[in-house]
Amino acid sequence: MTFVMRKLDQLPQTLGEKLRALRRGQAVSLAMLEETTHIQRKYLEALERGYYDDLPEPLYTRNFIKAYARALGADETYFIELYEEESGRTDLLSPHRLPRERVRKNRFFVLSRLMTTMSIVCVAVGVLGYLGWQIRGLLEPPMVVLDTPSDGMYANSAMLDVEGLVLEDDVTLRINGEEVVISDDNRFQTTVDLSRGLNVITVEAERRYSRTAVIYRRVVFDAEQTTPISLNR
Repeated sequence: MTFVMRKLDQLPQTLGEKLRALRRGQAVSLAMLEETTHIQRKYLEALERGYYDDLPEPLYTRNFIKAYARALGADETYFIELYEEESGRTDLLSPHRLPRERVRKNRFFVLSRLMTTMSIVCVAVGVLGYLGWQIRGLLEPPMVVLDTPSDGMYANSAMLDVEGLVLEDDVTLRINGEEVVISDDNRFQTTVDLSRGLNVITVEAERRYSRTAVIYRRVVFDAEQTTPISLNR
């Protein structure tokens, strides 16, 4: 019996060497392996020689290695890990080798998404602006014009007429805390009792959800005053 001594540095070290040794150990030719795996011979040779630049994208190369190992009954995971260590490729597809058509589609997709996002933002800004304008209108106090009395007037009667106009609909009006009816033409009129001396007439108007409009009128009741006069003269 003859023993063949083989140096350690002659043992298969690289992925390609180990694949070739595995194939030859089972007496499988490249032609037979090509027929079994349906992988072109040039790719099988590139794998065994370690010519990774002659191979397609890493995603496809991994599938070649799996098919190669599977055809020979070897551990697929072991050879995949060895390939990644040697090639330094863990990405599925190299960006610089993407097909031009795919790059164009990606650019179109990004542009389309950007345009859609901008449209949504514009619509949202418009809707928010409109809602803000509506809310502001709801919160604004109603406009009231008070015809009489004037501020700072003297009255010689204990009964004082208060008259005016509301410039908006659906308004609740109170004079000195008492609710006053508003006519169909938006006018109001009521009479308040005066006490001797200085009186403050308070007119309040509000809509639902709005702030309250408040008007004050100072009136001095003096029974001896024959003609109404103003404090502001």
